[in-house]
Amino acid sequence: MNDSKTPIWAARSGWWERLQPVEKVRVASEVGYQSVPAGQALQPLGETAQHWIGLMSGLAKFTVTTTSGKPLVYSGVGAGGWFGEGTLMRLGVWRYQAQAIRTCELALVPRETFLWLLERNIAFNHYLLQQLNDRLELMTLQALDDQQSGAESIVARTLRHLFHPLAGANGDALKVTQSEIGQLCHLSRQRVNQAFQRLEADGVLHLRYGGVEILDADKLRAWEFRCLNAKTSEKSLLKRRPAALPRSNGMADYFRASDTTGESTSASSAEPPGCGTRG
Repeated sequence: MNDSKTPIWAARSGWWERLQPVEKVRVASEVGYQSVPAGQALQPLGETAQHWIGLMSGLAKFTVTTTSGKPLVYSGVGAGGWFGEGTLMRLGVWRYQAQAIRTCELALVPRETFLWLLERNIAFNHYLLQQLNDRLELMTLQALDDQQSGAESIVARTLRHLFHPLAGANGDALKVTQSEIGQLCHLSRQRVNQAFQRLEADGVLHLRYGGVEILDADKLRAWEFRCLNAKTSEKSLLKRRPAALPRSNGMADYFRASDTTGESTSASSAEPPGCGTRG
């Protein structure tokens, strides 16, 4: 299939150029289309997955419901991103909900076509492995975020995921609002704004009207782990803290014990630089 016949959605899909000409012809002829308004589900929760789903435009978030009934946002996908490969591989049902944050135009590759590509195309398999690995890392680190990281790390990780080439990122600019990032991070708009200001001051990104531009991808990646690493180091220091001196009737021993305890307490209570609360 030559470039003049390439579907618009395919131009932003990282896996399209990995296909053979005959594979492109079949996918293009069998793909379906759907429009989903903001706030609506992209796929039927609890039903057998019938399509591999890609976003031609829009923004969506992935949520799961805990056993206590609390919704948990764990990822997002923008234009050019695809999801559902794991569910299709195991011929399973949708265990999570994808919800449109803004109106989404979808491209739907039928399950049979997806499995056909999976069986015959090694390069396509490599794309899927990269994507599954990236999302596994994201979910693992988000589990740690619930207790250990600050808002800056959470925002940085969300942005990095949206800017990932496998998610369809095209260049270093992304049309996204602070409110939308807040929905993906489960943070207030005010807290997202504070995190953005701190990241901008560090030269990581530049805020523009209705969007954000990444200036330094390496710094963005470093911010993902900044607070987590700082608090891990803090715990290591606590483990190495000298044991308290035994009680004594001598005044000298009393003051030595007080000085040691004061120093340790000061070190352990310090907030890691640049790591705010989630709010």
